[in-house]
Amino acid sequence: MGSIRLYAIAIGELRDFFAAPPELAARLRRVAATDFGEPKRTPSAGRLGQLGPLVRVPPGAPVVAPDVPTGVEVAQLLSGQYVPPHRRAAAWRLLASWLRAESWGRLVIELDAAQLAAFDFDLSRAGVSSQFALGGTVREGLGVPLSAVPGLAAGYVPGPGAKALAAAWRPVLPELTPEHRALGERVLDWLAGFDAWTAGAAAVGRPAPDLVVVLRF
Repeated sequence: MGSIRLYAIAIGELRDFFAAPPELAARLRRVAATDFGEPKRTPSAGRLGQLGPLVRVPPGAPVVAPDVPTGVEVAQLLSGQYVPPHRRAAAWRLLASWLRAESWGRLVIELDAAQLAAFDFDLSRAGVSSQFALGGTVREGLGVPLSAVPGLAAGYVPGPGAKALAAAWRPVLPELTPEHRALGERVLDWLAGFDAWTAGAAAVGRPAPDLVVVLRF
């Protein structure tokens, strides 16, 4: 099962992760340390060490899982450096952790590509323009120096566009199938928080949030 993750955060704040000033970098490093900790260390080689150097792993070497970020990915993202393909899954997981920590709100919905397409088709059948399709929210990429991995797409909708999407969906909800109506109501209930989040951002000197979307299938 895939998912769609919605975050309320200004796109400029997200992009700042990749050229983070000292205070932000320190905060994001703390988030990474809390969520992922330090890589586990290998035990001593034991009898496997007798098999020769082709299979020998130095005792105490970090065990790095392909989707678990390390300090290397933290440093690469904070400075906007290139992340090699075999470590991008870990980098995206790190980015999701930072988004969760820095966003005003987050919504996670489990669904697969067929379910997303069916929902957008139902919206279209009810007369909603394709510009307000849920899948279309990733049409405008994030504009960050981190390439996507297979099965992932990410993008954003400016705050006013998120409100326009909600306004386009609301009157047609009764025309959707029960399953799609429930999904639409769930998204609209979450989007209703944008006014409060925008006011909260202004009160603390942060930019108004945009709608950031990450699809994983």
